[in-house]
Amino acid sequence: MPDDEFDEEFEGFDDDDFVVQPLDDHEAGMVARDLADLADFEETFAPEGYRGVAVFCHDCVEEHLYPWGMLRENLTTLIETGETPVHEPAFAPEPDRYIPWDYARGYVDALRDAGVGERVELEACPRCNLAFEGVLTKGNFCPRCATPLLVGRLRATLLEQGLDEDAVTAIIRRCGLTG
Repeated sequence: MPDDEFDEEFEGFDDDDFVVQPLDDHEAGMVARDLADLADFEETFAPEGYRGVAVFCHDCVEEHLYPWGMLRENLTTLIETGETPVHEPAFAPEPDRYIPWDYARGYVDALRDAGVGERVELEACPRCNLAFEGVLTKGNFCPRCATPLLVGRLRATLLEQGLDEDAVTAIIRRCGLTG
């Protein structure tokens, strides 16, 4: 399109006339859900060294990398004002340190389906005594010796229910969970 046709098409358009519309209740609810998901993603992936999320942009057909705090601020501003602030891309962002949004959502959903959020947390591996921190307290296996942590979690749960150590050991043996 030649410049004069472009000018004619947008004649009378003034940036000052543009009014930002607030989000409707449905849109605000969807963004609030994204904020909740982001909090879950950060809790799950930040201890593993991830700096934020990668979001594929269909408009520019590129992946955008957002540190945790920046995306949280952008989504909060979107709910409050109806628009997001403009930002510059990060300098040397190391894309491998950002978890893809869709992957993170599926992973966190799978953790929920497996009941990881409801699991008794273990402070250490019952076999090698490796101390657990963060998400490792709810893991399935010890990252050092690969011991399954089900028996330790079952033992802790039964003890929480008021059973004594001898009764817990007998139940675990009767179930065939120890050799």
